[in-house]
Amino acid sequence: MFGVVQSKPVKTKKNINHKNKKISFHFSFKLKRIIIWCCVLIFIFLLIGYYLYNNYYSNYNYIKEDKSQYLVYTMDTSINNQGMHNEIPYINIDSNDARLVNQTIQTYAQSFLKNKNNLIVYNSQLNGKILSVLLRMTDYREGYTFPDITFHTYNFDLDDQTLMDSEEILSLFHVSEAEVSKKIESQLKKYYQTEVDNGYFAAQECDYDCFLSWRDIEDYDYLDSVYYYIKNGSLIAYRPFNIYSVYGEENFFDEESYAFRITK
Repeated sequence: MFGVVQSKPVKTKKNINHKNKKISFHFSFKLKRIIIWCCVLIFIFLLIGYYLYNNYYSNYNYIKEDKSQYLVYTMDTSINNQGMHNEIPYINIDSNDARLVNQTIQTYAQSFLKNKNNLIVYNSQLNGKILSVLLRMTDYREGYTFPDITFHTYNFDLDDQTLMDSEEILSLFHVSEAEVSKKIESQLKKYYQTEVDNGYFAAQECDYDCFLSWRDIEDYDYLDSVYYYIKNGSLIAYRPFNIYSVYGEENFFDEESYAFRITK
């Protein structure tokens, strides 16, 4: 009827005294000196690395002909008959490709600037390990009111200091020539429509083909004389064309009109 309650044995508590043991490290004077010198050497190596990076590698001094100059600097200047400054660039890279480009630029400039009305200026930009140089030539032919503007670009891979061709540049941005052609066509059609909207001419009197004819663009060849320039990480195609016509369109276009943005 009644359950049997079994009593549990009483456990006695054992008093265990934990002794606090202090762990101490004893370094010999010789070992301390070694540690200090190791720290000093590491600090020195860090300083040397920082100096080399800021004064040698980050400025690409190790590939320069003249380490006291920028990667691209103005080699020669002059003033044309219109009071504008010519600027002849020098690509300061110690490589065969750079020397060939510099020689080509200098030879061309000497011939082009024999006409004292003409003008050469340049821009350059470093995007990652790609150095881009843009030449703009303005040909003020005698008795010609509106100049003929042309471009040339040079893109250098600073890893091996070689000149990149158009195919390499397009491949770098994963873009085809067909895509470039479409971008240029699209922008030119916008120029045409904007001119019509602004009243430079009526669409009935000058259609898009007429517009291209005045631009001296034949057979829809949008890639003629195209040169590629990398600006702020974007691919820009420079495509020269005539800006003048009987409709006074030279007032519509400016220097940036020749720059067609291919990538964002």
